[in-house]
Amino acid sequence: MGNSGFLRTYSNTVGDQRIEIECKGALLGAEGYEKIKMNSILYAALIISFAAGGVGIYFTNKRKEKPERRENWIKYITYFLIINILFSSVVFGKENFSYVCVFIILMGCIEFGNLQKKSNLSSSWFLILAAGYILLSSLFYMYSIRSETNVLIFTLGAVFAFDAFCQISGQLFGRRKLCPKLSPNKTVEGLGGGLFVAIVISCFIGYELKFTLFYSMVLGIGVCLFSLAGDLSASWVKRRYGVKNFSSILPGHGGFLDRFDSLIAAGAFIYLFNLSLGLGVCHQ
Repeated sequence: MGNSGFLRTYSNTVGDQRIEIECKGALLGAEGYEKIKMNSILYAALIISFAAGGVGIYFTNKRKEKPERRENWIKYITYFLIINILFSSVVFGKENFSYVCVFIILMGCIEFGNLQKKSNLSSSWFLILAAGYILLSSLFYMYSIRSETNVLIFTLGAVFAFDAFCQISGQLFGRRKLCPKLSPNKTVEGLGGGLFVAIVISCFIGYELKFTLFYSMVLGIGVCLFSLAGDLSASWVKRRYGVKNFSSILPGHGGFLDRFDSLIAAGAFIYLFNLSLGLGVCHQ
């Protein structure tokens, strides 16, 4: 009887453990499915936005000469590749995104150094600019390693929407210059169009990521404003050096700092913003 009771107890324990394992497996499977579903929805929204941008470029190109039309399409395709690389680096393990960010920061350092070698700008100015870049890049790096996947996806969606639709809106409707001496191609209408589309996309992404509407809007507006500040700051630096682009390594875009100045500034903002709320940069 003793052995029989022991066997029954052992059998029940094993059965309970099997049920627990099966339940955990089902739960993980459900969570994995929801994650894949969410990422698919967000990527579809990204592609739709990108397609809408392509339509905008098609119409703006009607007013331009053939070389400029070709340049716009090269820029569009390069941007599409960049977006996919960054989105994939987040979705397939966010540690990959931090590696990409380190690469961006290092390429920015190289571009800064090359500009200084070719210019007559004083070493004092260079040290001031380099210190500012190191500070901003450090915050950007902290954002990349401390943020959860949902925060990273939100940032990418908002930054890319703002950048792309500022340019497209400006080319379609731009009349009044925003900063003619600093960045002559930027217009008030472009800023308005980019801000509107970016906030709409931010709210949609925030909804899918279970952010509150208020948090999504505040974060989206903040990302847009700091993206603009990063872009204008980069333009100011280029004016100091007397160059159009930091380099020519990215077809249609110039250098890494030409393309990622907005993302660096936006990432730094998100890190500081969530840190000020006592959230680290993990979640809302």
